[in-house]
Amino acid sequence: MDCLQDQIALTLLPQIGPVTAKTLVTYCGSATGVFKASRKELLKIPGIGTSTLTHIHSPEAQRLAEREIQFMELHGINALFFTNPKYPYRLLQCYDAPALFYFKGSNLELLNAERIIAIVGTRQPTEHGKAICEELVEGLRAFNIMVVSGLAYGIDITAHRKSCVLDMPNIGVLGHGLASIYPNQHRSTALKMIENGGLISEYIHDAKPDREHFPMRNRIIAGLCDALLVVETAASGGSMITANLAGRCDREIFAVPGRPHESKSAGCNYLIRTHQAKLIETAADIAAAMRWDEPDRPQKAVQTQLLLDIDPAEMALINIIREKPEIQIDALALAAGHSTGGLASLILGLEFRGVIRTLPGKRYVVV
Repeated sequence: MDCLQDQIALTLLPQIGPVTAKTLVTYCGSATGVFKASRKELLKIPGIGTSTLTHIHSPEAQRLAEREIQFMELHGINALFFTNPKYPYRLLQCYDAPALFYFKGSNLELLNAERIIAIVGTRQPTEHGKAICEELVEGLRAFNIMVVSGLAYGIDITAHRKSCVLDMPNIGVLGHGLASIYPNQHRSTALKMIENGGLISEYIHDAKPDREHFPMRNRIIAGLCDALLVVETAASGGSMITANLAGRCDREIFAVPGRPHESKSAGCNYLIRTHQAKLIETAADIAAAMRWDEPDRPQKAVQTQLLLDIDPAEMALINIIREKPEIQIDALALAAGHSTGGLASLILGLEFRGVIRTLPGKRYVVV
């Protein structure tokens, strides 16, 4: 049985990042197993040396973890370890996703919402850029979409504020702990977000907004979403880093084009010109590309002759997909109790027989 304190402590060990933490859990069975493992057992694990062992057997991480749990209980914060069934399945697709993160919000289920879009851009947008961002958020509301961004100045906070005004669920990913809000001017918006969305951080509650934290949080923004929307950005900076990370996670990327030689649109234009992002002008463009605009259709009964050829494993997949329209492959694997690789042949067979159809982003529906 895994222990939350051990899970938190594992993420606080020096020299152990998300990838190494997951490796340790894989070999030891759980976070608790890591701390119970002998020196000899740990040294057999790839990448683990004697200096790492010193940190694992030090009581400091456990002390900090106990303190963190006290803060969580006092402020209604949840911690999700990567083995938790409620951990966002999209984020699990990214190899360097946090082994654990903290969430303060209204509903953990939002982390696995059916449709999620991340919106990023410059911290110093033009008035036109802010207006376009608000217009796009308002247009996306009709498609039951949750918004993710970084609560930063500029496009981020514009997207969050508009979502709050429209009562759309939205989540902010922070580059510091949950004991504070940075920048402080966004505190009122953050409090509204907690009521109908939430805040995420991979850092303990009193971690400061250090410079290196913000590029790290960008991978969470990229990993949480189905699609990333870039609205005004320079040729380099945080938004371009996030776009690169989203591409590595096989996310759809959209960008609003800008005028030639306009520095604040140079990044968007580059993403479009190099075919890393699709050019969009309206929310309808995004919905069409993601097939979010297709009307709900009554599920068709599978033809009798097809049913005769479907084995129980395939039928189980069909039933799951019927209950959860447009389910993604990682969620399907989790629900069916298979590895992602184990589903490949089953899915291929059903596609060949016209029973299911593939949508962008490795999602499936029964036809």
